Amino acid sequence: MMVTSQDIVVIASRCAAAARSMESDLNLADSRLGDGDTGTMLARLLTAVEATTACGNLGETFRAMAKAASGSTGSSLGTLVSAALLAMGRCCGDRASLPLTDLSIILKTARDEMLSLGRSELGDKTIIDGLDAIAISVEACTSPSEIASAAMSAAQDAIQEFRGRPCRVGRARLWPERSMELDDPGMLALAAIVRTVGTKDS
Repeated sequence: MMVTSQDIVVIASRCAAAARSMESDLNLADSRLGDGDTGTMLARLLTAVEATTACGNLGETFRAMAKAASGSTGSSLGTLVSAALLAMGRCCGDRASLPLTDLSIILKTARDEMLSLGRSELGDKTIIDGLDAIAISVEACTSPSEIASAAMSAAQDAIQEFRGRPCRVGRARLWPERSMELDDPGMLALAAIVRTVGTKDS
């Protein structure tokens, strides 16, 4: 099965709907050690991305989404998401479609770009740890239902794996003991979005 720009646009719309539905919950989770605006920021960013129309190829589509994301917020997470979309666009190039088996490669490209830009590492208890888990989990998947199941499980398992560990980046790092008791809002957001998208595709 091949994935096209139109498929990416449909997925972006589902992601935006998920972000809007969990805005308050994410703000609450973020308020425990952060600014309390992760939900609002993510909903605004993904709503802007959702407005992007399919372009001639995947690279152009991802670049258009990155531009929309960048213009919607100046937050650190928003900057990482924009950079990830740009990296995905570079990875896809001028291809009109790509096989599902390339999904892991695309996600790892986004992961590496976010790590580089954020000057962070895997294990810091961020959204990138969740993305890494998903990228690895879908490596051998060949159908939408397999990908959906693997991604949903990986995202949720990542939250469980890091529960009890301290946050090492962002404001939460200032309270390592307290952060051990809390889930990272970015990881929560990613798991909820993957669950929304994956449920429709399973």
